Amino acid sequence: MSSVFSWRSYYLVLLALRFYFALANSYIHPDEHFQSMEVICNKILHYSGNLPWEFTSGNQARSMGPLYLMYGPILYSIKWLGSQLTPLQIWYVVRLQNVFLTWIITDMCIYRLLPTKPERIKGVYFTLSSYVTLVYQSHLFSNSIETCLLLLAIVIINNLRFAQEIKTKSDENSPNSSLLWLGVIVSIGVFNRVTFPAFLVLPFWYVLTYVWCHKVSGIYLAIGAIVPTYLFILIDSLSFGKSWAQIIASPFDLDSYVITPLNNLIYNTNYSNLAQHGIHPYYTHILVNLPQLLGPGILFLFKTSYWKTTPFLSIVSGIVVLSLVPHQELRFLIPIVPLACCCFDLYSQSLLGSISLKSWYIFNIAMAMLMGVFHQGGVVPALDELHLQFSVQVWWRTYSPPTWMLGDTNSTNFHLGYELDTSKQNYVFDMMGTNYDKVYQFLVGLKKQRDRPVYFITPTASFNVNFKNQALKFNSTWNYTFHLDMDHLDFSDYETLVPGLSIYEML
Repeated sequence: MSSVFSWRSYYLVLLALRFYFALANSYIHPDEHFQSMEVICNKILHYSGNLPWEFTSGNQARSMGPLYLMYGPILYSIKWLGSQLTPLQIWYVVRLQNVFLTWIITDMCIYRLLPTKPERIKGVYFTLSSYVTLVYQSHLFSNSIETCLLLLAIVIINNLRFAQEIKTKSDENSPNSSLLWLGVIVSIGVFNRVTFPAFLVLPFWYVLTYVWCHKVSGIYLAIGAIVPTYLFILIDSLSFGKSWAQIIASPFDLDSYVITPLNNLIYNTNYSNLAQHGIHPYYTHILVNLPQLLGPGILFLFKTSYWKTTPFLSIVSGIVVLSLVPHQELRFLIPIVPLACCCFDLYSQSLLGSISLKSWYIFNIAMAMLMGVFHQGGVVPALDELHLQFSVQVWWRTYSPPTWMLGDTNSTNFHLGYELDTSKQNYVFDMMGTNYDKVYQFLVGLKKQRDRPVYFITPTASFNVNFKNQALKFNSTWNYTFHLDMDHLDFSDYETLVPGLSIYEML
């Protein structure tokens, strides 16, 4: 990293890797499909799909606004231009958009947050070489959008803090203009993920002190937050069944609107609701998720030279507040990764530091390949293979297949039960982790009543271990090697460790 040439070479190689992983087919978590493209493609392109409860219950808990904002322009362009892109191609285009967006915003924000060129190079280098940036930021998580919004918010807050400390105005934009944009960002962030304010609790002290000293500036902050908030509420209300007539007749009646962040907050403050998604110890974020995100890089945070900086305050704020919630997933902490990389202290050139740096490379390369290529990597290619085929599909021991990728605008039906409606063109059964005996009996039942091809999609290892010598006969029609089912590994049985996902046609 010491020479300009080596820095630029590293940068270009890492940038190329970002695009490579954006076009890889891994599937990290169901929410990257079912809280984004499964929903927005149903609304805009009318692809049939399995819409999650957050968008279909009586108290909708996820907003359509950020989805229209992020993915609407591309999808409407595809629709209006009459493009014949396949769902897989659409997916690639949207993920490439995410790469460009996060690349530009991340580099710009790190440049503005850090004071010197060596610091900026360090921040960009470690952010870009993190497997979280290489892989997660191209996937269609709401957390990926949240990362960009948080960086923009921290840059504005840091500028306000600097303006107060040196008793002058910002050189580039007036503080009032910055506060206006901060209000917009916070509004989008809340409707994207209700947890967004958690990362701003401590840094927002500088905003409050500035507004206290400059009362008029608070008006700009309020306007910036109120206008997009009302627009998002309006979009959600109309998307989820409210009518213009109802809104116009009672514009000040809360029952005329759907306020998704409020519904989300109410839902997630109920312990029994969270229990359905998994209850974790309060130390999970600190002792489990943070080390998984940063790997050896966590050792670079032990120094105290950055603890007073705005990025570090945001890291602490997010971890502490989110640790108070008993449901704790690794991806909830994704937004802190660029901020943590800005706070890495490399000035102590000790043996430990050298070992940690080498470990950083090994850790992130391994995790990028695992999460960016192999993790459930065959699900999307299998759906593309079945694209436009009228069939009955039985999925077993995979993540839920995002059925929008079948490109069916008419009659795809997604079902978790054991009944076959033959009026549907495509019928998709997600057997998830159902035990073998029930899956086998279900397949036997399908064989008796099928009127079209029946395809069994499952990890190659699971088929070989359970179905190879059974009475039911299958023909392997398709195989994808770069697929790893992490949920059903048995290290005492080598066969369960074989990677791959296959499509088997029932004979």
